[in-house]
Amino acid sequence: MSSSWLKVVARILLAVGGGYFASSAVMEIFCFLLVALGMSRSDAVTLGIMLVFVLYLCLLLWVFAETTLWRSAAMFLLLIVCGYGFSSFVGHGN
Repeated sequence: MSSSWLKVVARILLAVGGGYFASSAVMEIFCFLLVALGMSRSDAVTLGIMLVFVLYLCLLLWVFAETTLWRSAAMFLLLIVCGYGFSSFVGHGN
């Protein structure tokens, strides 16, 4: 058995799981910025979901297009830390 199937499974797990967590972290930033620009919260969440759906698709495609797996894993980790760090720094909305 070769290790190529492990690489494919790792890419699938990173694309699905890492893409989900990275896009949810970015959605927090999108929604915060849209509310800060004066949009109502419900409209900001709706627009944020639409934008994040496109971002999630791009992240899924990028994981399989990238030559090395660690670059996409590092980018996902950076997005997750920035998104959730930003929300914990700013705090949740009241």
